[in-house]
Amino acid sequence: MKFNKIVACAAAVACSVSMFGAMSISAADSNFTISAGSAEIKAAQNFTVDINVTNVPTSGIAGLDFAIKYDSSAIKVNSVAEGAASKTNDLQPEGLSSNLSTNITDGEIDIIWATGQIKTNDSWIKKDGVLLTLDCTALTLKEGDSTSIEIVPVSRKGSSIDAVGDGLKVFSPQVSAGKVAISSGESDLLYGDVTEDNVVDITDLTTLGLYLLEDKKFSDIQMKKADVVLNGSVDLADLATLKQYIMKDPIKLGVPA
Repeated sequence: MKFNKIVACAAAVACSVSMFGAMSISAADSNFTISAGSAEIKAAQNFTVDINVTNVPTSGIAGLDFAIKYDSSAIKVNSVAEGAASKTNDLQPEGLSSNLSTNITDGEIDIIWATGQIKTNDSWIKKDGVLLTLDCTALTLKEGDSTSIEIVPVSRKGSSIDAVGDGLKVFSPQVSAGKVAISSGESDLLYGDVTEDNVVDITDLTTLGLYLLEDKKFSDIQMKKADVVLNGSVDLADLATLKQYIMKDPIKLGVPA
């Protein structure tokens, strides 16, 4: 969808709401939030991040104007997909298929969501949920690195983060940033699997016991897998916890005791 086409449609809404800009906002409007999700990924991995709307007023949201800021040297945004919250079954003029328009530039994605219905709120955003989803690729991020994804005003003179609510009032929503982090890889470990056969069973318990009796040596990766209580050492606490797990007690391995 062409960005300038929906800007033209949004202009009609903007003109209509401009006279309401000085009106006070309701408590419901003041809680409305646009937030970026977070992701923990591996280096050079493709991943998705959701942009969510929460605490949507019961009267709905008629328009949104904001941008998503990210470090283009760290991540690449491949595409933007419309989320369920954006799909309000609004009638569209010729050439448009959605109320949502996006424009990806270097380090910024400009977002406009504008309904064509201002006399009724039948086709306004009414529910919390995913407004859009970013499909991304990690570029220069390495193990332990992280980068933020922020909700900001569009980079144009005098811009702000705007939402249009009940009575066509323009107000500034709350925002929340997300973070993309490169995991250390330890989250992929199958804790307790000291025999490295991709199964945690009695054989692992026996093998761990032999290690504690100094009758067996472990590699570095086996040591990490054996530390099931994450206390930085392999000892009787790990053996007892592993035994509980094998006996089907409702516990998790690889979490602090």
